Amino acid sequence: MSDYLQEVEWSLPQVLYVFLGGIVGAFIATLGALVWQGSELNVLTFTASFAGQAGGNLIVMWILSIRSGTGSFRRDYGLTIEIGHWWGIPAGFGLQIVVVLVTAPLLRLLFPEGAPQQGVASITEGTTTVLEGIAIVLMVGVAAPVVEEILFRGMLLSRLVRSMRTRWAIVIQALVFAGIHLLDPSAIAALPGLFIIGVVLGYAALRSRNLSLPILIHAGVNLTAAVLLIFGGDLAEWLEEVSEPEVVEAVLSLIG
Repeated sequence: MSDYLQEVEWSLPQVLYVFLGGIVGAFIATLGALVWQGSELNVLTFTASFAGQAGGNLIVMWILSIRSGTGSFRRDYGLTIEIGHWWGIPAGFGLQIVVVLVTAPLLRLLFPEGAPQQGVASITEGTTTVLEGIAIVLMVGVAAPVVEEILFRGMLLSRLVRSMRTRWAIVIQALVFAGIHLLDPSAIAALPGLFIIGVVLGYAALRSRNLSLPILIHAGVNLTAAVLLIFGGDLAEWLEEVSEPEVVEAVLSLIG
């Protein structure tokens, strides 16, 4: 596995550039949305921020691909989707459920008064129209998996496997993946689940030797959380029966 995506040797500063590009893009897009529709944080500002972040990430990735790579996202980042990996989406659904059940006891211990809810989850639950629901699904179920997999598994993981044992590379990139979400401090309750997901995605990337499988698994995880938060349903009720409602609410908010 040590030769995973080694055609371009991405550096840690380049990974940081992509991350900062996303922050700048999110700031500009959010500011524009707030100026246009007022100071209220709602689904519009969330989708604008998410789109700005993804756009900023992709612009920097494109510049780096042109200047330091081959100019091909497939060759430079392993960005491809293979039809044979379709099962990654239902696998992501299952992974989300497993994360709920595995982390529930720990979260109940750490947050006996109820775990804090991630900001994105609160906004997502406020979705009131079909168009808003579609926008949320596109952002968290399509854009986020693609962009985040390029960053964490296409760039960071490929860099780490060049300098350390594979298992440590998987662990470190998963820690970074989870830790980045602390930009929203209320996401602290989701960290254990995000770490587990990061480990699974890292292992999937190394096994498939590209981003096809981790993107689809990631999409399954995010879509499960988004659909449950927007529409609710019997599954959420069942999860609340086998766990604490507060724990379910916190873990379902992890849209990584």
